[in-house]
Amino acid sequence: MLLLAPTLAGARAWRGVDPGKSRQDEVVERFGEPTTRKPEGARTKLAYFGEQALAGTKQTQFAVGEDGIVQEITVFVATELDKDSIEGTYGKSPEKTFTDEFLPVWIYRQAGVRVFFGKDGNVTAIQFSPAAAKPAPRSAEAPASARPAPRASTP
Repeated sequence: MLLLAPTLAGARAWRGVDPGKSRQDEVVERFGEPTTRKPEGARTKLAYFGEQALAGTKQTQFAVGEDGIVQEITVFVATELDKDSIEGTYGKSPEKTFTDEFLPVWIYRQAGVRVFFGKDGNVTAIQFSPAAAKPAPRSAEAPASARPAPRASTP
């Protein structure tokens, strides 16, 4: 939890990578070659897992646009974080929704943060994206990127 806590306080930036600003080459320079690089439409997903999992995580995914800019970071936490930990960092969630599996998702649009909870009520993933200028309409679907990448070897 200590490894993740300082990154939560930084809101949307995570370990020096800022969605909407940082470039793919900065991610690779900072963390090394990813375990996988997978094209997904107009984006490429860089995933670090297994022996390359970043400290405090089970997996980290960086979604990069065609322009080479990181658009989104999804961190699958390795430590147990509960709702009280999240509320202590971000406050009460202004928006709540559910995944396709009816698991809770808390949305902090103005911070650019989404928090995904598992069946046990603990955090499974935290997603960082550019902060919204103002609250947007409620979304009923959680992004597919909130699921771990399949464990495949790099092509």
